[in-house]
Amino acid sequence: MAVVTRIGFLFLLPLAAWAGTSADYSLDLTTIDGGGATASSADYTINASTAAGAAGASANYTLRSGYAGQLLDLVGIAIDEPTSPMTIQESGTLQLTASAIYDDASKAVLSANDLTWSAQSGPLAGINSLGLATANSVYQDSSAVAQVVSGIFSDGLSLTVINTGLDDFAPYAADGLPDLWQVQYLGENRLQGGPSGDVDGDGLSNLQEFAFGMHPMQGLIGAVQWSGSTLLSAGTPLVSATGSGGAFQAVFARRLDYLAARLTYTVEFSADLVTWEASTATPSVLASNAEMHVVSVPYPLFVNGQKAAFFRVKLQSN
Repeated sequence: MAVVTRIGFLFLLPLAAWAGTSADYSLDLTTIDGGGATASSADYTINASTAAGAAGASANYTLRSGYAGQLLDLVGIAIDEPTSPMTIQESGTLQLTASAIYDDASKAVLSANDLTWSAQSGPLAGINSLGLATANSVYQDSSAVAQVVSGIFSDGLSLTVINTGLDDFAPYAADGLPDLWQVQYLGENRLQGGPSGDVDGDGLSNLQEFAFGMHPMQGLIGAVQWSGSTLLSAGTPLVSATGSGGAFQAVFARRLDYLAARLTYTVEFSADLVTWEASTATPSVLASNAEMHVVSVPYPLFVNGQKAAFFRVKLQSN
């Protein structure tokens, strides 16, 4: 007689969520928590994450409830901005970092191995593989842009390179003239842009043009002019009978910022254009505008026993 045997198969699938109950307790493992899946009562403690796959065990039970997980999607990267605006001093360095941005708006700092940095524009000498940016020297506060790339994502950051010195911009660095003035009138790289240069060929050096408030590319424009207390136009020094009783005065334009510009104006008098004597008188302000003063120094009666007839203004850049 043939015997027919039926064999049944029961497949148990791990569940992403599982609720357990008894007469003494009710446990809902579908509750979302930080991932530990730990629950407790007065009679028990259960930690469903004690083994891979959320398998837990004790002498009285075996549990494999499965687990729920959350995957984050990377949606972009961003260069971190601890301050706003982001700045870097000229010829200085700044450490840059970048973070991953996920679809739930959370962030995570990326390692240097995940990033490729580059200087896109402005006075940045470069950014190394670790994100250390180095700035060039500048003649005024200047904008720059840094870029980072990670896979298909990229981000750019605007930086401001801060000018910290008046006379440190190459190729004009440490020549005695403010970089901003030289670049404004002569460009960033003019061969005759130094203090002794005479680009317009008028016989006045760039230092003299700067000190007397003139344009180094326009040639001679005449003597300084003023009306009342207002300076009308800067120019070369002149002799004027502006003192009391019509006494002669040596008159010249002097920069308002001459101390910051490290300029020294010394008025000298002579009777024969050979022997010169420096005046000890304090210059008097006659007129001014936003950039210059017109000042005067009285003629002395005699120079080395002879009547003073000539004057000159010596300039020194300290």
